[in-house]
Amino acid sequence: METVRVSSKGQVVIPKSIRQAQRITAGTELVVTTVGDEIRMKPASGIEPSTVDEVAGCLYKKGRRKLSDSETRRRIGAMLKARNRAGRRG
Repeated sequence: METVRVSSKGQVVIPKSIRQAQRITAGTELVVTTVGDEIRMKPASGIEPSTVDEVAGCLYKKGRRKLSDSETRRRIGAMLKARNRAGRRG
């Protein structure tokens, strides 16, 4: 963990070791969010958001069992918890 200082303009310098490890170069766009008392930054995906109507059916596979809404929510929750745990280890 490294400590950085915020400038009078609200700018911070991401340490070189972190920029190199995350392949962040000049001009890389980052998404900044807050989660609880944490500030998180991650590279912007560059993919525009889609509506459900635009992507409906793209995951269809013949013979695949349809999940109930509650099962879908449970699986998404489990995936997000696992991702959150993995992010805290680093």
